[in-house]
Amino acid sequence: MAIAVGCHMMSVPEGTSVTIRCLADRLGFSRQKVADALHALEQHGYLRRTVIRTARGRLITQTVICHSPGTPAPGRPRPQEPAQRPAPEHRPQPQPPRRRASPPAPRPMPTPPPTPTTTRSPRSPRSLPSVPRPGFPAQDLLRAALAVLVDLRNTDPRLYVSEADAEHLAPGVAAWLERGVPPETVRDALSTDLPAERLRRPAALLAHRLTVNLPPAPPLTAPPPAAPPPRPLLHCETCDTCFRAPPATPCPTCGNPDPVPSAYRPPPPPS
Repeated sequence: MAIAVGCHMMSVPEGTSVTIRCLADRLGFSRQKVADALHALEQHGYLRRTVIRTARGRLITQTVICHSPGTPAPGRPRPQEPAQRPAPEHRPQPQPPRRRASPPAPRPMPTPPPTPTTTRSPRSPRSLPSVPRPGFPAQDLLRAALAVLVDLRNTDPRLYVSEADAEHLAPGVAAWLERGVPPETVRDALSTDLPAERLRRPAALLAHRLTVNLPPAPPLTAPPPAAPPPRPLLHCETCDTCFRAPPATPCPTCGNPDPVPSAYRPPPPPS
């Protein structure tokens, strides 16, 4: 094995890598056998391995294979280090007075990264069925509708709704109240004939009932006609009688055909 490795190393050109790994790959032997062969060649003087330092300060291993033991290596000479210039004569310089070094400033403590917090967003009311809308959503009407929804939990604890669901359902209850339905009737329509089992989504049930059971709007009626203005007050100077009648009306008491408008003005009715 040592002879085969030595013959191979003598046959390759100068500068070829002859590491244990390269020799094992080229010869097909195991790395342990190649290492033993190199060690045997080195013991008998056919192989010299020297660690040298290049001009750039890099450490390399120089391997020299000889035909006979003890023969000097005909290869490239060992790289020489660059000659160092003689150091200039050092003359002591007067040193300035030393100053007390100030204590180093304290390093700021690194701020810990913010801890990510995960907030659970409430369930969006858009997932609920749509509800009717009032024609004029006044604030008082919406407050009354919200009070009806809050009072449902007193009738049946299963009808408890969240704040987001109540904001979604309040316009539907307001549409009922706007059509003249009393709050008690709205509460009964939403809380009666409930299923006996547990309600999985009470807000969806209320939205469905508000839409399906919406009462009809009251019929539109014309406003009552305005009261006619009162007739003017006339005064008969013949019999000193005051009466209301159209102008140029004879006095109903004495028949005077020329009554005059009365200067009396009755006080306005109390408001």
